[in-house]
Amino acid sequence: MAVSAALASAGGVIFGLLEQWPVWGVGVAGLVPWLPVLVSETRWLSRLHGPLALFYVLVVTQTAHLLEHVVQMTQIHILRLGGVEARGVFGALDVEWVHFLWNTWVLATVLLLLRSFRNNRWLWVTAWLAVWHEAEHVVVFSTYLLTGQAGTPGLLGQGGLVAGGLPLRRSDLHFLYNLIETAFLVGAFLWQFPRFGKGVAGTGAGRA
Repeated sequence: MAVSAALASAGGVIFGLLEQWPVWGVGVAGLVPWLPVLVSETRWLSRLHGPLALFYVLVVTQTAHLLEHVVQMTQIHILRLGGVEARGVFGALDVEWVHFLWNTWVLATVLLLLRSFRNNRWLWVTAWLAVWHEAEHVVVFSTYLLTGQAGTPGLLGQGGLVAGGLPLRRSDLHFLYNLIETAFLVGAFLWQFPRFGKGVAGTGAGRA
């Protein structure tokens, strides 16, 4: 199924580019063939252990979110684009309330997973990273609600509230946030999966 999805995805992207579809259309063409794989894998994991299926969904969706940031970094630093042309694949979603809700989903899900996977140190680190990332977006979103101004630096972006922030524009800073957060999240899943298998074989508990 994965091979078929990869071929269909590549074909959809190539066709979209040849037909000069908008960037978001090419993105949809590349993503849709993978949905049956995601559903199938999630169902399989759900039969094994519900929280592990949720873990998998979080890993997949957050990795996709990171790829959106990778596209934006490519647009900014390689293609030298700016403004609306440097907002990733799905630029219409590059708004403050979407960023806030997305990071709230990640944080809430990580905290929920910790109830089942308490000994996963990778997941604990992910949780602390997600807390800080959420704090950034709480500040940014609050500023947006109070002033209507989008794209503010938050806590550590250049010109931010904490000692003027780091010498990084907001887009670069949040790419790094997502890169590090996703790396630890993927590490947490890869650490957990084989231990879950041992837990089932030994105790049926599914915790490690």
